[in-house]
Formats: sequence, structure tokens, C-alpha cells
Amino acid sequence: MTSRKILFPLAIVFVLAAFSFAGCDTEDEPIPAFLKLDEFVVQATNPNVHGSVSSKVSHAKVFFRDLNTGETHALGVLPLPGTYPVLLEGDYEVNIDPVIKANGNSLSAVIYPFYERYTAVVNLVANEDTEVSPTTRYVDNASFEFVEGFENGVHIFSDDRDENPLTFIERSDLDVFEGNYSGHVHLDTANNTFVVSSISPFTLSVSEQGKIFMEVNYKTGVPLEFGVIAVDAQGVEEPNYAFYVFEKEDWNKIYFDLTELIASANTDRFYILIRGILPFDGGEFTKTEADVWLDNVKLVHF
Repeated sequence: MTSRKILFPLAIVFVLAAFSFAGCDTEDEPIPAFLKLDEFVVQATNPNVHGSVSSKVSHAKVFFRDLNTGETHALGVLPLPGTYPVLLEGDYEVNIDPVIKANGNSLSAVIYPFYERYTAVVNLVANEDTEVSPTTRYVDNASFEFVEGFENGVHIFSDDRDENPLTFIERSDLDVFEGNYSGHVHLDTANNTFVVSSISPFTLSVSEQGKIFMEVNYKTGVPLEFGVIAVDAQGVEEPNYAFYVFEKEDWNKIYFDLTELIASANTDRFYILIRGILPFDGGEFTKTEADVWLDNVKLVHF
């Protein structure tokens, strides 16, 4: 009897203590504000120079700056769109960098160097959404080597290199991403491969121009390869298909990072190169025909 009289009060003490600690944890746990991020919108500034503003900004790199102390708080690289908790409260400057998947590779998510950072002042309130619709535009010092929208009579990719006059990029209004025309190639089992390049070489140097990217809108029934033809001082040409894209039923956007490809060559003269082949397996074509569509191909650097 005596022992039960002692243990019973002790049990109550432990239970009360447990509730007490739980109550303290709940009171001390911070309540986040929520940052609701919309997708990036690229704004046109000079369409005659930069062409289309189609984009595929998949992520955002976000950090906040305290307006009073200047202290920064990184939120990380975040998929767009999305809503994310933020353990801050009050007025902050939010900085958002547009992030793309270079070469279409999810493991190569990088800040696109030719888009501007978005900056705004936001008021963060605990347990409330703060919606931000980030915008960007091409940076002022972006240089466009070419912008090909296939709107004019003669386009840049008119050099047919497959020795088959029936496989070339033609202007077409049958399936257009933007404007009135796109580039089109039709392949069948008798004409199963196309290889085209730019009609003239471009002078490209990483030491002079820093980052070099090519943007492409495409829709394709066959895998495509993109690359360059390096031309040395003696005029010898060396093709290099560095990038590969899979079949895509709907229009897609991709950013090719040519920087390393250009830097590794012992020349500064390059043709842009594109190839497509009707798919086959076991010595037989898996399709009897397919179409390739291209639009808004642009080469940009600093």
C-alpha cells in the first residue's frame, strides 16, 4: 500500500512534465511565412535584336536580403511554380535568378547568364502566402550572333550536307510555334537522314565572349543531334555532334551550352550543325516517316 501511494503521485508528475515539455516545444516552434512563386515571364525589350521571348525557366535560385542589416538568407534552388516556407518575417528584398536545365539535363540546372535577376521588396507574414510573379529579360550586354525564326526567304540553315537534295530544312506554315513560319524536314524510308549546317561559319572564342549558348524551339518525330563543325586554319572541317534530344510530340524549348565545346577546339571558326535520322532497330526502320520542326534558333554570347 505504501509503495502504491508513492508511485502514483510520481506517475502523475512524469505525465504532467511530459505535457509541459510538449507545450514548450509548440510555443517555441517558429511559424513560417510562405513564398508562392509563379513561373518566370521573359519580357521583350528589342524583338528585332533578340527575337522570340519563348523560355523554359524550370527553377529559381532565391535569397532574401535584410533591408536593415544587409544580411542574406538563402532559400536555395526551387522548382517553378511552387509554394515554399520561409522562416523570416517583415520587409525583405527578394532576389530570384532564373535557372534553366542546360542541354535539357536536370543534373545541369544553372542560372541562365543571359537573363536578368528579378528583385523586389516583399512583406513576409507568418502563416500567410506572399505571391511573387518574377519577370526577366535579356541582359543588355547579350550579343546575338544570329536569330533564325524562318520568317525570311533564305534561312541560316540552308547548307544541305547529306548529299540528298530531298532532305533539307524548308520554310513551312503547316506547324508553327510563333510567327508565320517554322523550319520543317520530312523523312521517310527512302530519305531517312538529314544533315544541315549554317551557310557560313561564325567566329567564336570563349576567351573573348565568355558563355556561349544556343536556344532552340523544336518538335520532332526523330531523335536530333546538335553540334558544330570546327574549321582549322587550313580549312579542314571536324564535325562534333555534342548534344542529343529525344522525340517530342509537342513544342519544346532547350538551351545548349556550347561553351566547353567551343573552348576545347583549336580554332575560333565554327558552323552550327544539325542531324536527324529516321529511327531503326535490328536493321529495320521503326517508323516509315516522321517530321522535324524547328523555330527560334538563336546563338547568344557576351
